[in-house]
Amino acid sequence: MPDPTNQQDEQTAARKKHNTTAAVPDAETPAVPEQPADTSSTLHEPYPGAEFFHGGRHSNIVTAMARRLEAEDCGDGRHLGPDWTNAHKDAFAAWQKQLRPKEGGDVSGIPDRVAWERLQVPRVSPLTEEAR
Repeated sequence: MPDPTNQQDEQTAARKKHNTTAAVPDAETPAVPEQPADTSSTLHEPYPGAEFFHGGRHSNIVTAMARRLEAEDCGDGRHLGPDWTNAHKDAFAAWQKQLRPKEGGDVSGIPDRVAWERLQVPRVSPLTEEAR
């Protein structure tokens, strides 16, 4: 009767050899492109421009910005919803003052690119082709 231990060891060795050779790609096998790493452009909302922030603007971007301002303790208790209001402007001015103490720059309350990027507003708009 054949020894089952030797037969099992041979099968295991053959399987291991097959698996290790399969893991090494051939020179002729095309490499699978890697997925891009999560970057700021995919994780955070891009700066929409100062003209985006005006009375009557209704947007999920404004809501996402408001949540970040509240997380940074820049709100004053007034409701910060999806409509751009003076409460949003005041909260963003408080954020700008945190970034630029002692009259160190723009603290108007209208988001500028530097303050927006430092706030890291989570992305709520769809990704564009160039951001992918």
